[in-house]
Amino acid sequence: MDNRDPKFLYHSDDRLMLFDVCVRVPQQPGHPEVMTYGFERLGPGRWSDPFECGPCVFWRPRKWREQYVVAVYRWPAEDASVTFLSSRDARNWKAISTVLPREAEGDETDLFVDNEKLVAFSRAEKGSRFKMLISTFIPSDNRWETVSSGRIIQAPCVFKVGERTMVSGRYCAQSDERFRELEKDWKKFTQGTTEEAFEVDPARVEAYHHGLRTGIFVMDGTRPRLVMELLSAGDSSYTGVVQYGDEYVISDYSMHEYYPEIKRPRDWETPCDIYVSRIRFGN
Repeated sequence: MDNRDPKFLYHSDDRLMLFDVCVRVPQQPGHPEVMTYGFERLGPGRWSDPFECGPCVFWRPRKWREQYVVAVYRWPAEDASVTFLSSRDARNWKAISTVLPREAEGDETDLFVDNEKLVAFSRAEKGSRFKMLISTFIPSDNRWETVSSGRIIQAPCVFKVGERTMVSGRYCAQSDERFRELEKDWKKFTQGTTEEAFEVDPARVEAYHHGLRTGIFVMDGTRPRLVMELLSAGDSSYTGVVQYGDEYVISDYSMHEYYPEIKRPRDWETPCDIYVSRIRFGN
């Protein structure tokens, strides 16, 4: 099993859940490729046995109204790339609606509760020109209304600072157009044939990979505006945010301290460290 990206769910009734994504390596016939397992804390140092939540990737379950909700990707539905699930007990989940259709190529999706309104912020791939999508749930129709944010942000994490809505995630320090241009060379260099890889100028691969950073944005309606950038480069971001007093504690990972010069395929495969930042946002 390849286990990664665990997510906690905690509420005031002192209930703590952990959701962990497991990818089977190698694949086994008759078994789903990916499965999210849940664990519930039973007491200090004691956890329940794992229970299956679904053949998909969970991304930050939330409590909304009288239910638990989560947006998942890789759900086994031919017409969806991101699916909305609901549960009464955070153990038994069922699909409620499609957040993003398959052609949108949605990925990691953070659900954000704004008063009673439920909004999904989704990383998107080529089908949406890589730009983060924002979807608002319409409960009466069990559907989502989606707009583009106009900016590339991957693995978004949404949080409130006072009345402001903030988003942290991975972005390209160069322009979005430059990102799309260089991403084609990156794909050839990392996933193409040997001949295709050697046709690519390594300097363009370096420009793409080193330009990936962890950014913090403030939302202006549906448009994110960059506020600050954390020290980061290359494979990075996947932030977690908690408020602690008048500070916000933000975790992310980055390879910038080990960053190599890229001359040939696999040169970028260096260690990553996990970092914690303490930030105070002004008025």
